[in-house]
Amino acid sequence: MQKFRLSIFFVIITSFSFAQTEWKLKKDADNIKIYTRSIPNEKLDEYKAETTIKTPIENVLKELLSAPKYYDQCEPGISYHIKKLKDNQHLFYARKDLPWPVKDRDLITLLTVEKITDTKYKLKLESLPNAIEEREKTIRIKKLMGFWLLEEIDNSTKVTQQLFVNPEGSLPAFVTNSLLIKGPFKTFSELRATLNNYEDTVLGK
Repeated sequence: MQKFRLSIFFVIITSFSFAQTEWKLKKDADNIKIYTRSIPNEKLDEYKAETTIKTPIENVLKELLSAPKYYDQCEPGISYHIKKLKDNQHLFYARKDLPWPVKDRDLITLLTVEKITDTKYKLKLESLPNAIEEREKTIRIKKLMGFWLLEEIDNSTKVTQQLFVNPEGSLPAFVTNSLLIKGPFKTFSELRATLNNYEDTVLGK
């Protein structure tokens, strides 16, 4: 499941802090909805993805926080857990190998878990680019903002993901914006497929 979370790394996304424009529904299939909207003074769009999964909220939360431990020569395409900063704060690392002449990208994400109620959690995402040394021939992504919102309703969990990432460098906006549909849809499809296997049992219990 580490790979499904990498979808958020390689799409373009933002948070509620920007001036708002209207959301536009771009895809509605398999109980997954993907929206995008433009941002004033930005070339890149943000996205919002929504779905409902028939599983308790604890399953979704634990799945989003699960990742192998980070090491210096970690493989690309996998999300790694660097360390826990506080009980509710975690650092994750991800790297993507890209075909020449495009430089590889990597990202360090600070994830902060906010328990709003027993049935509602918000997982804030932000970039922490200086947490570990930069790698040679790799562009460190510095701008990421957004969140996961988990809301449990009758043993099902509504999952919303709203994010913005600037991949840096010279990637054309039309290329990165084109991933706003494919990336989130794949992310949510894989998340649902995994969590549906848990049925009504809380993960790890």
